[in-house]
Order: sequence, then C-alpha cells, then structure tokens
Amino acid sequence: MKHLLTVVLALSAAVSLRAQIVGGSFLADKSLGSDSIVAVVEDRGITKAEVMRAVEPFIPQIRKQSSSEYEFNQRIGVYVGEIVRDMIDRELIVKEFTEKGMNIPQSYLDTYFDDYLKREFGGDRAELLRFLKNSGKTVKQFREEQKKDIIVNYMKGTMRQGTYEISPKTILEYYEKNKQKWYSAAAVKLRMITLKTSMTSSLDDNRKIAAEVEAKIAKGADFAELAKTYSKDDSSSRGGDWGWVKKGELNPALDSAVFALKVGQCTKPIEIGDMIFILKVEETRPEGVQKIDDVREQIEATIADYNSKTAYRKWIDSLRAKAYIKIYQ
Repeated sequence: MKHLLTVVLALSAAVSLRAQIVGGSFLADKSLGSDSIVAVVEDRGITKAEVMRAVEPFIPQIRKQSSSEYEFNQRIGVYVGEIVRDMIDRELIVKEFTEKGMNIPQSYLDTYFDDYLKREFGGDRAELLRFLKNSGKTVKQFREEQKKDIIVNYMKGTMRQGTYEISPKTILEYYEKNKQKWYSAAAVKLRMITLKTSMTSSLDDNRKIAAEVEAKIAKGADFAELAKTYSKDDSSSRGGDWGWVKKGELNPALDSAVFALKVGQCTKPIEIGDMIFILKVEETRPEGVQKIDDVREQIEATIADYNSKTAYRKWIDSLRAKAYIKIYQ
C-alpha cells in the first residue's frame, strides 16, 4: 500500500496507459506534497492537488458505498485512476484542437463565463471568488478550465457526429443475433378499482360497494368513471389506469384472474386480506419476441452509441500513441 501508482510507462512513440492505483495510500501519503507531479502528458504536469480536488467531492459517497476500509481504498484507487486518465485525455484533446489551428473567440469565452456566473452565483463575483479560493484556484485558472471544457465538449461532439448512418441490413443482423433481448412476457393493459378497509369503511361495507360496482359494470357503466368514483388508490384520478402489466408482476390471485380474461372483460371482486379489487383488461399482448419494427429505434440507438464510443476510443488511442505520457510511481 506504499505506492501511489503501479503503471506501464508510456514512451513518446507508442503509449500503453494501464494503471493500477492504490487510493488509500494516495490520499494518506504525506510525503507526496500537493504540488508533486503524479503524471506528465507532453510538457504538462498533473499534480496531486489537481487529482485531490477532483476526487474529494466524491469521497463521502464512495465511503458510504464501501463495506470496509479495504473496499474503500480499492474504490478510491479505481476512481483516482479514472481521474488521472481523463486528465491526460483532456490535455491530448486540447492539444489536437490547437494543432488543427482551431480557436475559440474571446467574446464566446467571456459570454460563457458571464452565463456561468449568473447561473451558479446569481452574478455575485465576490461569491465566485470565495468559491475559487476554497477550491485553491485563481480566476485565470478557472477560466482556462472553462476553455478546456468547451474544447473537449466540442471535439467529442464532432466525433459523435462523425458516426455513419446505420443500414437496415446492420439493424436486421443485430436483431437476429440478439433476439432474446427483445423477448417480452405476456402482458395486459389494465384498469383497476381498489377498495380499502379504513376507519370509515369496513370490509363488509366494501363488499357491498363491490357488489354495487359489479352490477353497474353488468349494465354497461364506464369502468373508468366507476374507478374515479369508487377506487381508493393513486390511480383513481386516472380512471384506474395501471397501464401495461406483465404476467407474474401482480399478486398471484390477481394475475391468474386477469390473464384468464379476454379484452373488455372484468374480474369479479377479488378479496386479498382486507382489500377488494376489480380489474378490467383493455388490451392484451402475447408472449414472444417483439417485432423488429417495434424495436428498430432502440437497436439503431444501441448501435449508434457503440459506434460512437468505439470511434472515440480509437481516436483517443491514436492521440496517446503519438504523445509523451509518463505516470510516476
């Protein structure tokens, strides 16, 4: 637990960036000053203080999620590794932006800063300065970070826009290979009337109300209107609308009764404990794999996301391969 980082060092021609970071020692190592360099990318040094500023807000959450000090150290280690990697990638992206001869107008940066000041601090510059002082940053450093944020977001957006249109053949192939993803259990679209025992309504009282409701249904009364009048649950204002429910999601007594019905039919009053339910089936959906037309948009989004991430990763790898990167032990 004495090491800050265990790494494969990167050379200027080809970089392999794989780091195992022991978080507990990183946080506790007093011999490593806050201005100590933990990594270098090109001619830019990344300090322990920078990494700590990024990690500290998440320490309480990570500790809460950890069942032991060992697990906490492991989680912190993983997070520190991600922070260092992201800082390195960030610098490489900014460098690529600059080398391509691109620039951000100063007027845009000023507007971006002013909008942030209004949005986060109500336009109070003194409050912003207090925040920056507590964060160990100057206004100049903060504005430089904002500039890098804009560049990184722009470059990432450019990469996403560069993904190609997905052909129908690709969508069909994905659908055929992953049909189980689109399997759906039998389902029904329900309306429900719920009668609850309370201080003012006994089970016997509700039995009488249920019989009255059942008689009105038999005479053709609108189920949704009856639910608004009689039901005692949150769905009553929606006419008892419960939307689509898959087989097995309801109480077994309700499940077996509902899935024995046809569209438009209602159950008889069903007692479960001190509650009574009357349900109506409005639509049914059989068990099976959804049709490709029903899931086409989901498939397209999944493939597009995968292609975007793959393209971004290849791009970042290419930037690393031509850069000088070193992470210190």
